[in-house]
Amino acid sequence: RRARVLGIDGEKKMSKSLDNHIPFDATAKRTLKRVRQMFTDPQRATLEDPGRPELCNVYTFHGFFSNDAEREDISTRCPKAEIGCGECKTTLANNVNARLEPIREKYAELSQRPDDVRDILKSGADRLRPLAQATMEEVRRKVGLR
Repeated sequence: RRARVLGIDGEKKMSKSLDNHIPFDATAKRTLKRVRQMFTDPQRATLEDPGRPELCNVYTFHGFFSNDAEREDISTRCPKAEIGCGECKTTLANNVNARLEPIREKYAELSQRPDDVRDILKSGADRLRPLAQATMEEVRRKVGLR
């Protein structure tokens, strides 16, 4: 069975078509909103209820976006109800935003230069086409489709 990342709904794999994703080009405010919508431990109904980070989808995302010290802090404090889901989500959103900011900046820059992007893609395709053709010739020869 292949590992998969659950979407913000905590039920199905993350997918744009299911609208349970965090868009890489979303604003910081939109990212915070999406993270706040994330599914958490269903048995944690109040701040006083102990959390179970090992079952929490938000904590799983901390594994991708937060440093070791932050994950350790959450895994220690959450089961003791010393940290709430809101604080945990805010930390995650801040870390997601920090990680995505350089990507967002590059995306915004390239969005202002669509002709340059097309030229770069065409140049790459032109450069790699002979290699791809040679590879396909070898494949055809090996499988007897010459």
